[in-house]
Amino acid sequence: MTPFVEIYDLAMLTISDYRLDNLARTNEDAFKTFMRGKLKSGVSEFTGCLTSLDTTSVDDEWYFTNDLSDKEKSIIAKTIVYKWFLQIHQDVVALRPHLTVKEFKQTDVNNGIKQRSEYLDKLKEDIQYDISQYQLANLSKLTYFGG
Repeated sequence: MTPFVEIYDLAMLTISDYRLDNLARTNEDAFKTFMRGKLKSGVSEFTGCLTSLDTTSVDDEWYFTNDLSDKEKSIIAKTIVYKWFLQIHQDVVALRPHLTVKEFKQTDVNNGIKQRSEYLDKLKEDIQYDISQYQLANLSKLTYFGG
């Protein structure tokens, strides 16, 4: 079994958010609940995983029922980063209607939104590339090729 916390640790190597770091320090259970939500929504991005991504809970700790490879863990961690950044991006987009046109231009929020959107697109492409490479490395396991 692969514990979720292994995936969280990989994701946190990329995520730099003082609020999330503070949550992890002050309330570990709330942090794990937040990260579990991102992981569960991110798993849907990992189409074509060759290992079952079924989950189970033992004594309030969550696990994948199978042992995941390092590549599978890495891809799932990237989906957590993607879902986390998507939430931050949506927070900024939601801010737009609350600013006057002058404030919006002065704070250069529009330019920041464009850069964040481009980063999200790049992150999504990176995830899809990793999934493709993962599948190519395991062609014999794909059902189409008799796996």
